[in-house]
Amino acid sequence: MLKKEVSICDLVPNMRIAETVLNDFGSVIIMENTVLDEHLIKKLQNQNISKIKVFEETNKPVTKVKEVFQRNYNQGIYEVKNIISEIIIDKDVNMEKVEKVVDSVIDMSDEKMDLIRCLNQIKSSDEYIYTHSMNVAMLSMLIGKWSGYEGKKLQMLVQAALLHDIGKTKVPPEILNKPGKLTEAEYEEMKKHSTYGYRMLEEKRNVSMDICLAVLMHHEREDGSGYPIGAKSDRIHDFAKIIAVADIYDAMTSERVYKERESPFEVFELMEEKTLSQLSVEVVFTFLNNIASYYIGDLVMLDNGKIGEIVHINPRHVSKPIIKVDDKYLDLTVEKHVKIKHLL
Repeated sequence: MLKKEVSICDLVPNMRIAETVLNDFGSVIIMENTVLDEHLIKKLQNQNISKIKVFEETNKPVTKVKEVFQRNYNQGIYEVKNIISEIIIDKDVNMEKVEKVVDSVIDMSDEKMDLIRCLNQIKSSDEYIYTHSMNVAMLSMLIGKWSGYEGKKLQMLVQAALLHDIGKTKVPPEILNKPGKLTEAEYEEMKKHSTYGYRMLEEKRNVSMDICLAVLMHHEREDGSGYPIGAKSDRIHDFAKIIAVADIYDAMTSERVYKERESPFEVFELMEEKTLSQLSVEVVFTFLNNIASYYIGDLVMLDNGKIGEIVHINPRHVSKPIIKVDDKYLDLTVEKHVKIKHLL
């Protein structure tokens, strides 16, 4: 396929990048073959780059990848709504519909940039139960692929992730939708959702025990502090370890009635801390060292009120990137008093 050099000022949406673009730190901003949208064009224009190479695709129109992805994502959430509604009405899980959503999630894996951007959108708190199920499925799929999962194993992981909170359909709505802090008794009832989900799936002949165990154990922790059985380390199913990381990331970066969303880098910091005792070191390492790179080139608001650009991710301290503010560089591993407040 022919390539041509284009001025940064002449970039338009749907152009396809013909070379991997690096910043001054040697960090990847955009991978080769990425299809540009307005967000990515602005990201490139913030760099000290005058021209880049794009593919000449004159024989056929370029598919609007972002629009197609968004449509598939929204369709997935609609299907999740139907699955959950049927469970509430019929008390049964339609595995054919679940498998259809899982197939669509796996098909999205080639468009990681759009997938991660969808995850970072502010979601309506009223839609949380549906978007959270979809997002945890997508995140688990990414972690699975980064960990070498494929075929049937990847499908089962994504099924378990999509269904991980299905037991919440048996939790009283007044507890599930309570805007404030739960009482101790309410929290104990909420914790039963993983057991409820396990029992709902265990009854179905066409659901693997691996999926059932992942749903049961997604709140277990490496040190035995989780629930419902207090399993430790090697007693926790591998799928559950992945879903636990995906669950925490999406829950903390989502807007809720009772709390504001947190920035991805606040969540990365929490994960780095929890890895010492509660989360799988292997899963957290895989997740952080793959997802963090997608934020290079993004603008952020710091807690000192200044706006900066993420220019480098330190693989040893993913939560503490190097930020360019005006003509200065702030290394957050050194400037410990400065934190990223939110993405712009």
